[in-house]
Amino acid sequence: MNSQAIALPQDTSHHVRRFDLRRDLNPVADLVELCFADTLDADGRLYIDQMRQAARGGPLLDLAASGGRTDLPMNGFVWQEGEQVVGNLSLIPQSHQGQKLYLIANVAVHPSRRRRGIAAALTAAALQELQRRGQPATWLQVDAKNPAAIQLYAQIGFRERMRRTSWRLVWQPAPSKPATTATAGPRKSEDWAQQEAWLDANYPADLRWQLPLEARLLQPGWRGSLERALSGRQVQQWSARQGEQLLGSLAWQSSGLEADNLWLAAPTESEAAALPALIQLANKHLYSYRPLALNYPAGRAAEALQSCGFRATRTLIWMDYPWKEITFNGQ
Repeated sequence: MNSQAIALPQDTSHHVRRFDLRRDLNPVADLVELCFADTLDADGRLYIDQMRQAARGGPLLDLAASGGRTDLPMNGFVWQEGEQVVGNLSLIPQSHQGQKLYLIANVAVHPSRRRRGIAAALTAAALQELQRRGQPATWLQVDAKNPAAIQLYAQIGFRERMRRTSWRLVWQPAPSKPATTATAGPRKSEDWAQQEAWLDANYPADLRWQLPLEARLLQPGWRGSLERALSGRQVQQWSARQGEQLLGSLAWQSSGLEADNLWLAAPTESEAAALPALIQLANKHLYSYRPLALNYPAGRAAEALQSCGFRATRTLIWMDYPWKEITFNGQ
């Protein structure tokens, strides 16, 4: 492997500094809110509110910041001009299969300072820091409707790995009867092996660390019951069939966020037939009528989801940095 060190672009190092938990939470919250006002959902607004609440933490916040920890949920880099923070990049640590990885997130540049290389410099600083930490797996997500950011990350060396669409369903008082000949009923224990295989295909391992999908909560029998009891999460599951043929399964999982989660396990060829029957049955069993969130491969089952009342909120491109294949040159 090429061991060349990652370097910051020239004439930027005096503007880039590490995120300071004690003084940057409020200005970064303001910056993120300003830059992503058009795309913030309820969970995003809650995240910003939590940042501002944490900024009022006083001595406890000072203690956390002075501890020198690198795994705090808010660390990264800012771009400062005078007394104003006009750029931010957060490094969010995660753990997957016993390995540490990092998500580059909240890359925000004040509208008046864009197209000046600030995002590129912040990304270079983040990669420089991660190289120092041993080149852990490094991911980011970029909105598919942001071609400038996509191009920037591709030029830096990030590669596209997958595209995922987030869907939301807000229940209607009287949903129409689905146009399908499939029938749906409670998920059977014997469906689990096929359901798990379809889940692995629709929610691959590279994605699981960022989603609250835990297959152990969905398994049948006493093991699944024990896991659900220990987690405090509620789960309901249904399967759709055409005669004796299993078409797909749908799992509902409670959440402490704004929306509960749905996990769809189905192959491409049977999604359109399975979804209406599954959603109609779910509608009869989910009494709270909380919004439901479904993360799914971009481009798949779009018509079927829309016909069931789902609305696409955004499509994100997942990109990772191939540390073992290329070296960032700071240009």
